[in-house]
Amino acid sequence: MVRHVRTRRFAVVFALGLALVVGLYVRQSAAGALYFVHGPASAACDRTGQTEIASYQDDIFGSELHGFWDQEPVTVSFSFPDGQIFSPDAAYLLDGVVNMPTNFTTDYKADVAGDLYFEYPISNKWPYGCYQMTAYGNHSGQTAIGFLVVAPRPSAQPGASPAQLAVWKNGTFEASAEHDALVNIHGTGFYPNEQVGVWITQPDGSVLGYPTQVASDAGNIESTFQFTSAHQTGKYTFTAYGLTSKYQVFAPFELRGRQSIPSGWAELRVAFPALAETSQNGQAIAVSGTLFKPNEPVGLWITLPDGGVRGLPTQRADGNGDFYAVLAIDERLPVGSYKLTASGVESGRLQIVDFDVDGGTFIGTAPGAPEEPDTPLIEGSNLGGGTLGGPTGLEISVGAAGPEQTPKDTQTCTSPTSLWTRNC
Repeated sequence: MVRHVRTRRFAVVFALGLALVVGLYVRQSAAGALYFVHGPASAACDRTGQTEIASYQDDIFGSELHGFWDQEPVTVSFSFPDGQIFSPDAAYLLDGVVNMPTNFTTDYKADVAGDLYFEYPISNKWPYGCYQMTAYGNHSGQTAIGFLVVAPRPSAQPGASPAQLAVWKNGTFEASAEHDALVNIHGTGFYPNEQVGVWITQPDGSVLGYPTQVASDAGNIESTFQFTSAHQTGKYTFTAYGLTSKYQVFAPFELRGRQSIPSGWAELRVAFPALAETSQNGQAIAVSGTLFKPNEPVGLWITLPDGGVRGLPTQRADGNGDFYAVLAIDERLPVGSYKLTASGVESGRLQIVDFDVDGGTFIGTAPGAPEEPDTPLIEGSNLGGGTLGGPTGLEISVGAAGPEQTPKDTQTCTSPTSLWTRNC
């Protein structure tokens, strides 16, 4: 009897252990191939809800892939924490602010056993967070996915020193400002005439380089930095490090976006898609503006989820005060909620419309192809005069069997005058 119970217990334990192993294997190989990430540490990943391999800025990680076909080309892409997707070739070229390098595809070649291993450097332009690494076999059609966390490098706090650093908005002593602000950088207490390295850590953890400064005879430095509308909003950290004295000090600064307040009676709406939601490689966003001053220029800009702003080509309202623009986006832009602002240059009428961008897939550009334009890109508009665009398709109804039926009004806006009422 005792032997029978022990046998059952062993069977249960063995089955549980086997289930765990199979579960891990299924997680890794659900797409038919395996992607193992190698790094010096581990950390929590918000994409998976589990602990994943981690590494640091200015370090490397390893990619070990199995299960592909004999010597097939494997296309690799990296999905960043904010949803931007880049090829390894493009990721070398990130500037940390306007990350718009042409996304040329990067192919690695598996060996005769369908295996692949490569190492890749992590620059300080990579923000902190969890990344998804995707490998696609161009012949087999198999996909392998791995995850990597880029974590802050563990380091001891710098020792006490006489050095100090402060950053403030030019003309004030405030450690905060809005977009397009000029800020002053002042450091004191460094070694006389030493070189002082300066760098700027953005809210997401990525780093902006800055020219090395030379301290005065008194050990002081002074410089300025120009924020632009393209910079993400949030809390920045300025760091100064004496290359001789080894003194290291920090100064916080907060960047805020300019607040645009709708004014006037002009209207702006997302005309397509109806739900004002698309994916990175999905439908273009068509916006339509009305009731601006006839023939006036209309300035357009777009606010990204991180608070950065991108200017778009100025449109010109037609003789009826209307304009439209079609915005194309791609996987180089982050996922999240966007705002498009239209402002009449002459009338001052300003309106804002929201739309959402969901995650997409890596598309990439073939090596040797023309460079990709920056996005959002206005593909169609009435820039330069009349209302331009593709054919209306009305000619196909000529001679067609009728009568046609008008679709049922789903918004109960039955009165003809309601057509020009907001939200109807």
